Amino acid sequence: MSDKAIRASAARKKLYAVQRFRREAAGRLNLDPKMVRDAIDALVVAGVLPCTLADQADALAMDGVWMLLGIGCRVRPDAIARVTPRFASMTLQIDCDHPRSAKNGSPGATFENELATLFRETWATADEVAVPPVLGVGLHWSDGRGSVLSGTIDRWERGKPRHRKIFASEPLRLPQAPGGEWDFVHLDESFRLPAVGGIAFSPLPLLGFIELLAEGVEETAARIR
Repeated sequence: MSDKAIRASAARKKLYAVQRFRREAAGRLNLDPKMVRDAIDALVVAGVLPCTLADQADALAMDGVWMLLGIGCRVRPDAIARVTPRFASMTLQIDCDHPRSAKNGSPGATFENELATLFRETWATADEVAVPPVLGVGLHWSDGRGSVLSGTIDRWERGKPRHRKIFASEPLRLPQAPGGEWDFVHLDESFRLPAVGGIAFSPLPLLGFIELLAEGVEETAARIR
């Protein structure tokens, strides 16, 4: 890494160790501070936080995504570093109401990359007149052992209906389409993934967490603007 990237990484690592930051993150997500503390500690020990990406916004976004997934996996502290990568590497299964050929709905997109893009978009629109999309994120597991993990990203934009993307650690089985694959899949509001447990990050808490990350690195070597 360059000297600049090393200084930025050190600044982010210092931020994540600050108790005030951890308490504020828990407060904005409406969660027990212990969930935040355990996730950050486990991912730092595992060498995941801070990440080594050179671009400041990319690095901070990816750190934020992994923190969010570590917090949301809701497993014992010693299992967080093992389960979080499974959530991060989930692949896109259903891009609701969008053709499979759409640029933003390509099969193979990973959960971590989709979320990181949304984090960056939120920061990019912070100083603009444009209203950032409203986001909701869900994490789910199929059984007590987490044999299949799944995740959802809901996006609302002014004047448009909700758009949902569904990710999973294994291929989701859909009914066979006549003559090949479905061009798009429509899921109504009543659709629920087959799951025994999960956690939902609703729009306002999630936005607060994303903003906290950018606020935390201001006036440090890791600032994104």
